[in-house]
Amino acid sequence: MDKLVCDKCGFEITDLEDISLALDGMEAWQEAQRNRGLEPRGVFPCKYNYKCQGEMMLVSEFTRKKKPSKQEK
Repeated sequence: MDKLVCDKCGFEITDLEDISLALDGMEAWQEAQRNRGLEPRGVFPCKYNYKCQGEMMLVSEFTRKKKPSKQEK
């Protein structure tokens, strides 16, 4: 399952409709950031952007690092 996670405060979005909406608006938001002379780090600004200045990053179950098993230690 994919989710959006703020790179600063850790706020998470797991609702698939909300994730889809953020991904649909990603290109326009990133272009607006670049027009302001900023380089976007994520998909969309965090809900708490004014406080944390974070951006939402797409995190997938498949891209997260697995914890090492007891055999691998």
